[in-house]
Formats: sequence, C-alpha cells, structure tokens
Amino acid sequence: MLRWLKNPYLVVLVLWLSAIALTYLSSNGLVAAATIFFTGLLPFIFIWLWLAVSNTGISVRSYFSKWHTGILLTWLIFIYSIFAKQWAAALINEIFHIDANSLGITYTLLAALFAPFGLLYQESFLASLWSAFIIVSVCMAGIIPILLILPVAFKKLAKFTLLVFAVAFFSSVFIGITANLSAHKQMLVEKFALWADFNAHHLCSDDWASTAESVVFLGGNRVLAYFPKNPDGRRFMPKTCNFGKNI
Repeated sequence: MLRWLKNPYLVVLVLWLSAIALTYLSSNGLVAAATIFFTGLLPFIFIWLWLAVSNTGISVRSYFSKWHTGILLTWLIFIYSIFAKQWAAALINEIFHIDANSLGITYTLLAALFAPFGLLYQESFLASLWSAFIIVSVCMAGIIPILLILPVAFKKLAKFTLLVFAVAFFSSVFIGITANLSAHKQMLVEKFALWADFNAHHLCSDDWASTAESVVFLGGNRVLAYFPKNPDGRRFMPKTCNFGKNI
C-alpha cells in the first residue's frame, strides 16, 4: 500500500475521486468549486508529472531551451485565451441567459478551464474514448489465453493479467465518472456561480426580494435573482430592483 502511495499519478487520481465523491454527497458551493478547479487542472497535472518524473518527459524537456519555450508558451496562451473566453461566455449565456461579464469570477474560472471542459470532457470525445478503451481491453484480454500455452513464467503471466485488469478497472472508472461529471457540468457551474458571484445581501425592497436567496447585479436597476424554492421550477429570474431598503 505504501509503495502505491509513492506513485504520484495514483495519489492525484485518488484525490480527484475523493473530490468527486464529496461533490455528490455535499451541496456546498465551495466543494463544487474545488472539484471544478481540480477536474480542470487534472490533464495539466498529469502532463506536468510526466515531464517532471518520467525518463521520456525529462528527455523531451532537454530539447527545448528557455528561449524557445517562452516563445511557444506565449503564442499558445494567446490562442488559448481567445477560444477560452468565447467558450466560457457562450456557456454562461446558455445557462443563465445573461452577459458573462456579470459573473466575473465564474467567467474567469471557466475560461481558465477551457481545455479540459471545452475540449476533453465533451460527450462525443468521451464516447469515442470509451469505444477505443473497449477495443483495446478486448485485444489485451485475448492475449491472456495465448500466453497460457506459451512457455511464459506463471509469475510474469500473473503480473500481466493483474496489470490488464487494473488498467481496465481504473480506466472504466475514470471514463465513467468523467462522463457523469460532464453531464452534470451545468449543475457544477451553477453551484460555483452561486458561491462566487451571487450576493446574499442587497438593497432591493420589492415583494420578490423576500423569497430570493441571492442576486447578481446586471447594471442599472436590473438583477438576476435566485429562487431555490420557486413553485414553477424557474430558479433564475431577471427582476427590476427598487433600491429602497434601509441598511
């Protein structure tokens, strides 16, 4: 067990799975925010670990000087920021039907996590990944009967079999949870926005203000109010605010 904990990839994966479990067991917006952030960083963390600890990654790093790396990163960040802002703005508009700049913190977070959520964690991509995983798993499992009739040491065969089933298990868990997380992306974004950008205290003195849990100020006398217990099911509604409430 301790030997497994020395594997940085496994430690990161266990922490991610723990964050997913806490998100579904808790309705806390801070937990949802941490899960979104962690899930978004996951591909970057694995790439960084690969470059930092693997022999191949260290070899790849040796080919790039600091000057070349700086220029390449500058262009990548510039292109990334353009597509990221467009995707984040469109997603926020799709969920809340308002300008993304009204949810500044959520907008910034989603733009930073464009690569994972906007590119990697799409349902079509995950479906293709799952199909490829099934094909590879079937091929790997088909090798095991062949090895049984070859002069291969039982210990090596047992290790290979265990490795195949371990990779199949963890890959299926990862793809399944990621697909489920992608399907519930709107729920996670809503939880984060309610925690980060919505205001529980305001000066609106209208009748609706007593039933609204929080609001986002849209400019002028317009707000987007959050009604968690609205009978008609509409939780986010634009309202006109009369700033007549006494402090």
